[in-house]
Amino acid sequence: MKTARTKKTFLSLLSLGLLMCMTFSEGQVFAADGMKANTVRMEQGDFLAGPGIAVASTESGLVQGYVRKGIYTYHGVPYAEAKERFTRAQRVAPWQGVRLAFDYGAIAPQEKGGFLNTTWEDPAREFPMDNNCQNLNIWTPGIADGKKRPVMVWLHGGGFSAGSSAEIPAYDGANLSRAGDVVVVSVNHRLNVLGHFDLSAYGEQYRNADNVGIYDLVDALRWV
Repeated sequence: MKTARTKKTFLSLLSLGLLMCMTFSEGQVFAADGMKANTVRMEQGDFLAGPGIAVASTESGLVQGYVRKGIYTYHGVPYAEAKERFTRAQRVAPWQGVRLAFDYGAIAPQEKGGFLNTTWEDPAREFPMDNNCQNLNIWTPGIADGKKRPVMVWLHGGGFSAGSSAEIPAYDGANLSRAGDVVVVSVNHRLNVLGHFDLSAYGEQYRNADNVGIYDLVDALRWV
C-alpha cells in the first residue's frame, strides 16, 4: 500500500536522524558556536530567572529561559509553524525582542481519556491544544561556555495518536542533562487525524496530509 510504504520510509529516515543527533557531539541547539548568551555564575540549587539570564539566540530570534539547579531550561521553543491543517508546517517567522520560554507550549489536540496516568487530573498540568504545536523543550548544563555537548532528542510515546512532551513530570529532561552533561531536547508534533489523515484525493495541497506529523519531526531534527 502506497501510504504504508511512504510512512515506513519516513520512519526509517527519522530513526536515522535521531541516531545522528544522539551520536555526534556537535549540535546546533544552544551549542557554543554563534550563540549570544549571558553567562551566569550560579551555585547548585539556585533558581535564576530575570532580565539577561539564560538568554540564547535561535535562527528566528532571542529566547529567554531560566536556570534551575545548574541546568538552563527552555520550554515551548517553536521549531516550525503549522498555520493550516493537513499541510506541512513552515519555517518560524522571525520575532523582535526576547521571547520568553518559561512555559510548555501547545500540544496536539487529543482526548484526555487516552492517558493511563492521572496527571491530567492535576489542574497545573492542563496544556493548551492546537494544530500549531510545533515546539520543543531544551535542557542544557551550559550555554556560551565553549563546550560542544552531545544532543539527545527524545520523542514521547502514544502510538502517534496521543501524548505530549510534558504529559508527566518524569518527562522533564533536567536530571538526564545534568547526569550526562548533554543537551536534552523533547518534541511536540501533530498526532492522530491532524498528523496522519490521508486527504490526497482532495487536492495537491493535501498530498502529504497522511505524513505531516512525521514531517513535523523532520523539521524538529533540522532545527536541532
